[in-house]
Amino acid sequence: MDTITVSDVVDGIPLSLVSSHGVFSKKRLDLGTKTLLQNLILVNEGTVADVGCGYGPIGIFVALKNPKLRVYMLDADERAVHLAKENVRRYGLEDRVTVLRSDVLSALPEGVELDAIYSNPPLNRGFDFLEKLAEQARDRLRPGGLIELVVYKGEANVLKAFGSDFKVEVVKRSKGYSVIKAVKG
Repeated sequence: MDTITVSDVVDGIPLSLVSSHGVFSKKRLDLGTKTLLQNLILVNEGTVADVGCGYGPIGIFVALKNPKLRVYMLDADERAVHLAKENVRRYGLEDRVTVLRSDVLSALPEGVELDAIYSNPPLNRGFDFLEKLAEQARDRLRPGGLIELVVYKGEANVLKAFGSDFKVEVVKRSKGYSVIKAVKG
C-alpha cells in the first residue's frame, strides 16, 4: 500500500499520520476535522470513542491531548482500520488506544461504557449513519455522556437524529462546518 504522510499541528499537538489512497482526506487534515479538534470538549478521564476514525487524526489527537483517556477508534473500512492501527503504533499508544473494524459502535467489547464520542461522521453514508450513531450511543454512553461531531451543512440532520434523547447545541460554525455537542439526558 502506497502511503502518504499527513502532517499538521492542532492546538499545540503535532500530528504526523500515515494515510493512503481510498481513505477520506488522504493528503491533508480536512477543515471539518481541524475545526472539530480546535473546538473539542475533552472529558477529563474515562473511556471515549472516535467513530468513523479513518486513518486516526481525531482518536490520536484525543489520546495525545489527554493521557488519562482510554480511546476506541472505530471504522467500517478495512483500509482505514489498518492505517489507524499503524498510526497508533507510530505514537506508541497501544496500551490505551484500541482500533476496531466496526459499524458505528457495534464492535465495542461487551460492557464498555463511554464518557464521550467524537466524530467527523461519514455523511456519504447518509442520515442512516447519524440515526445509527444516536441509537447505539443511547446504550453505550453513560448518563451525561457527550457526543461531539462536525458536519458540513448538516445541522438539521443532527438535530433530527439526536433531538429526542440528547440536549443538542451548536458549539461553533465556520465556513459551512458546524461543531455540534449532544449530551445524553
